[in-house]
Amino acid sequence: MRGSIYKAMTEKRTGQDKRVNIKLTVNFGTRDISNLGFTEDISASGIFLKTARVYPVGTNLKIEITTDDGEIIRILGYVHWSKEVPPNLVWTVNDAGMGIQIIRFVCGQDIYFRLLKE
Repeated sequence: MRGSIYKAMTEKRTGQDKRVNIKLTVNFGTRDISNLGFTEDISASGIFLKTARVYPVGTNLKIEITTDDGEIIRILGYVHWSKEVPPNLVWTVNDAGMGIQIIRFVCGQDIYFRLLKE
């Protein structure tokens, strides 16, 4: 039975969107975008946001991603999962931050999907 559970979990993970490891500056918040973080990886459906400022699961966020070329991507998303750690440990603890599910793009969708292909 243990093997079948492991197999089901593996199959579920392989069905997920392809993730691209990329570090980009992110400003985010519920009303204004005054919080700072960085992408750890991105996919077609979401973002892993490395940050010391986490919100509860289900919180809707305004997100602004700035590419290395200065292009802006604006997204509305919600917190799918979060892991809060002390600020001094954010860069040493795996998965410190939030998993953001994309609700919709406000602007820059073409830029975002171009990043997924690079």
